[in-house]
Order: sequence, then structure tokens, then C-alpha cells
Amino acid sequence: MVFTPPSHAMQDAALAPQAAYEALVAGGEIQTDEAQRHVAARLQHLHDVLAAARKRRKGKAAAPARGLYIWGDVGRGKSLLMDMFFASAPVERKRRVHFHAFMQEVHASIHRTRQDKSGDPVALLATSLAQNLDVLCFDELQATDIADATLLFRLFSGLFDAGIVIVATSNRPPKDIYQGKVQPERFARFIALLESRMEVLALQGATDYRTVQERAARRTYFYPLGEEADRFVAETVAELAAGALPETVNLPVHGRVLTLKAYGGAAVASFHGLCGLALGPADYLAIAERFSTLVVTGIPELSPEKRNEAQRFTTLIDALYERRARLICTAAEPPERLYPEGDGSFEFRRTVSRLVEMQSEGYGG
Repeated sequence: MVFTPPSHAMQDAALAPQAAYEALVAGGEIQTDEAQRHVAARLQHLHDVLAAARKRRKGKAAAPARGLYIWGDVGRGKSLLMDMFFASAPVERKRRVHFHAFMQEVHASIHRTRQDKSGDPVALLATSLAQNLDVLCFDELQATDIADATLLFRLFSGLFDAGIVIVATSNRPPKDIYQGKVQPERFARFIALLESRMEVLALQGATDYRTVQERAARRTYFYPLGEEADRFVAETVAELAAGALPETVNLPVHGRVLTLKAYGGAAVASFHGLCGLALGPADYLAIAERFSTLVVTGIPELSPEKRNEAQRFTTLIDALYERRARLICTAAEPPERLYPEGDGSFEFRRTVSRLVEMQSEGYGG
């Protein structure tokens, strides 16, 4: 599903991008790829520019440098390479964020500023970010709302002018960043800004490494919980959404209404929202019939005291399995360690078996 960086690539933050990439190749964790190697070299160059600027300024914030816009098909390793750069970037004030999450924060900030009537919300936001960041890394940069055209141009102009170095990944080149059919010309200034203030790199290798990884083990069950799991969910939802905005779906169930957030045929919900509440078989059947994919976040290790939650989870999995619906989830433990003891733990073995099968390549309708 989502290309997940090999573990030690993120753990060894001392390695700069090129060294980190070559270490993975030498260790046999990834295949050598000239397109990836070229991008790693450009990230290394940016790393060196930032290091030199930091040294000249005696430890102060990095001087302005030209960022990178890395685009290519899914599974080519864009996020892996950007994560190598981020882990070793020689600045203290840096942030990596999925672009969809960032835009949610932007709109919330603008709303608060307008409520307070404290000034130009976009200019104030750019200033605030510049006071706290030297490097900003965006995963899956995209434009989905025509109403954001002017906002993005003004905000990014402010970030660039303030000297923030931006590194971004995207599935499309800047000229195709907006896929809407309504007034695409309104994004012209933003596109021109990206092309003039960032180095645009195409990562178009012949191999889809995400597909290669899926053939070995379909990444639909992510554990343990934490920042990596949160990132997995953000990237998964962004891929499922394919640029679409979330919608609220109301499912009538026996005179009640079950409300879920959805992106087309995929629904997204927390474990607590599905199994921590008093839902039953009819609710889970309605979900399985309505959605072809369900993303469930935050499945905890289930103690004997959580036997009710474990039973509801079993019922949910049964409903999804019978309808051959796809499950994507994050959990505290692998399936076999989710509910090791307690009432119904023996019966839970069937749920474990189904969770394993639902990750296989052959599962599905």
C-alpha cells in the first residue's frame, strides 16, 4: 500500500542523504536506482548548503537556500528520500508534515485570526512559521480546492521571502498540481512561484517499489502505534482520497443514524468510535455494505477488562470479511498479540486468522 522507509534509514540520523541511501543499497534493503540516486545527490547538495550556511552564521538559523520539489508516480521512493534529508538536515528548527494536515492547520489558524480581527491572517501565519522554522518538508503537496489558489500563492511567497527552505514531494509536476476543472488558471501564479523558487526534480524510475513491497507483504496492518503509524494513516487517507475532500455519510440503522467520515468508497474511523461505543452487528453490516474500504485507527492491546470491545471488534471483522471489504488499520500489536487472554480470547483466534488473511494479496472481491 504505502511505501514505508526501512527502519534504520530513519534511525540513523547522523547519515546525510547520499550516505544513507548508499548504506541501504549496500545492505540490500533497497535496489539501486539511478533516478533515486540523482535525487539523493540533489538532497545532499541542499544538505551541504545548509550546513555551510549554518557554520558561517555560527550556529544561527540557516541562510535562504533553494528548496526541492520532488515528483513522480506512487511507490518510487519520494518519501523515503525526503525522510533521509529531514533526519539529517543540519538545522534545529525543522518540521515534516503531510500537506493535507498542514492545510487543515492553515485554515484553522486563518479562522482564529479572523475571529480575533488581529490583522492579515495569511501574513501573520507566514511570519509565525518563519519565527519557528528554517526547514519545512511537505509530503504529497497538492491543490484540491480552487478557493486555495490565492491563499497558497500568498502563504508560500511569505515563506520563501522569510528564508524557509521547503522540500516537497508530489505525484505530479507543478504544472499539473491542480486537477480540478474549475478555473485552473487561478493557480498559474502559485505554479510559477513553485517553479521559480524551487528546483523541480522528476523521480520517474521504472519500478514501482510500493508494488514490489506489497507482493511480499501487503501493508494494510501497521503497528505499533505512534508517529510512524499516524504518518501511515495520513498518507493512506491522502492516497484513498485522490484529491477529494472528506464527506459525512449518515447510515440509517434500525431508526438510528451512524455517522462516518468518508472519501468515496472508503470510510475512516477510530477504534474507539467503532468498538468503544455500544454498536452492534447491524451497524457493522451497514458499514461493510456501504464501503469497500475501512480505515481503522488506534486499535489498542485488548486486556481482559476490554472483553466487550474485543467482541465488537470480532463482529466488525466478521462483517468486513463476509463482504470481502478491505481493512486498513493501525494497532498497538500484531494480530496474534491483540487479545491474548480474557473472555472469548480462544474464539478471537478466528479474528486473528482473518486479520492475517485480509492482508494477503489474494484477499478481496
